[in-house]
Amino acid sequence: MLKLMNVSIAYKDKVVLENLNFSANKGEIIGVAAPNGTGKTTMFNIIANFVKPDSGKVIFDDQYEYRNEKEELLIHKQLVIFPEQKDLFEELSGVDHLKLYADIWNGSSKKVPEIIERLQMGHYVKRKVKTYSLGMRQRLCFAMMMAADTPIMLMDEVMNGLDISNVALISDCLIDMKNRTSSYLLLHIY
Repeated sequence: MLKLMNVSIAYKDKVVLENLNFSANKGEIIGVAAPNGTGKTTMFNIIANFVKPDSGKVIFDDQYEYRNEKEELLIHKQLVIFPEQKDLFEELSGVDHLKLYADIWNGSSKKVPEIIERLQMGHYVKRKVKTYSLGMRQRLCFAMMMAADTPIMLMDEVMNGLDISNVALISDCLIDMKNRTSSYLLLHIY
């Protein structure tokens, strides 16, 4: 489903990734764990096409690459990236964020109430995000990915800022998502 072939990138004289080869299949949850500064986020940014590698390529479904605008749009309909908390709109509610992601990626927000219930967000999700704690914001970001419901989900530090009960809740959701369908690829940086 996803392949990185001979991906290399350097910033000035510092090589960040060198001839990286990686593949992931449908239905896998893959945890990427490595020391800080070893290129984990850079790899995600290359997969998402936020950063162009110096060499190598990213291939989706054995056919699509970032070769032109048409293919890029096809890829981005299948791919969602874990939002950063700084990108949340402070004046919008959690429900507004969930509907936005659902509408952008799959054109329907009918699963939003189910996601709110599954993530136990009912007591705060209608409030403006500016009133949320760190854990509430992180759970909202995860819920936004669930609302997008794409085959490929790139999660960079999804458990950051979560207490033990929220880590367990998110972990259970990841397992449920994996078991429910074989179309999810969930990459997770620890």
